Amino acid sequence: MQGMSRSGRRAVPLAMATVLVLGTTACTGGTTTGPAAPAEASSTGPGPVARDEVLLGELLQFRRDVPARRLQVRLTTGVDGLVVETVELVARGLPTAESTATGVALRPGMPLDFPVPAGAGDCAVEPGAPTARVRLRDGTGARREVTVLLQDGGLVHRLHRDDCAEQSLRSLVTIEVTAIDAVPTDDGPALEVVVRLSRIGGTTPVRVTGLGSNTVYSVTARGPLPTLDRQEAVDLDLRLLPARCDVHALGESYRTGLIGLVLAVGDDGPRPFVLTPEPADRARLETFAVETCRARTE
Repeated sequence: MQGMSRSGRRAVPLAMATVLVLGTTACTGGTTTGPAAPAEASSTGPGPVARDEVLLGELLQFRRDVPARRLQVRLTTGVDGLVVETVELVARGLPTAESTATGVALRPGMPLDFPVPAGAGDCAVEPGAPTARVRLRDGTGARREVTVLLQDGGLVHRLHRDDCAEQSLRSLVTIEVTAIDAVPTDDGPALEVVVRLSRIGGTTPVRVTGLGSNTVYSVTARGPLPTLDRQEAVDLDLRLLPARCDVHALGESYRTGLIGLVLAVGDDGPRPFVLTPEPADRARLETFAVETCRARTE
């Protein structure tokens, strides 16, 4: 079933909290204001959606969803017979689209995740607490829309902060892979990769202060870590050596082709930055890792 939560997923840690439905709006236009008392789960079959309906709401993001900027709205109910028709995430400073999961039945006590794509953070406003506008249908066919507060453990604020830092960085420089070459080494075949930082605006220095980890490759710098100051461009020379060939590492192929950097802009502290190469370059990084690991076992 689309939207079903699966065990074993790694997600941003969040504390589950009971969330009361606020500002519930019936399709006929009537409204209620303020939280109401929770309803007991029905044991005699589905009934109309009551004004005192209670949902549990969380907002989280799984590691695999980070590159696609996808979030998950997790909903749980204690009432039989409810179907979620639409879910819209509302969070000031974080533009989002409506969930693609529609017509999904909620079962009492069983959380369901609804994927929601997120856009780039709006840095002109401060981030706000997330809510979800959920359109429900009950067993009689009656529909209504409810607003659910979402517990997020600070996720929206972190996404907004990181988005705005990256937007500031990208207003100063472009960062791209300009060369990939296979080379022999004493430890086996490796790739030599050139990452170029090119000035496109401002004069604020951008320093490469470190390298991030990779699921398969051991990534090392071939020479000093550069600083882009008044030059038009600087190159960061890397060597990528396949170091982990276990099934788990190779199974996370979506991360193999990403290059992690640690950058500092001006007087700001270092921050992680994930470089996503062009599709052809990313595919080459992934293919080289698989083929090199396979050759070691033959």
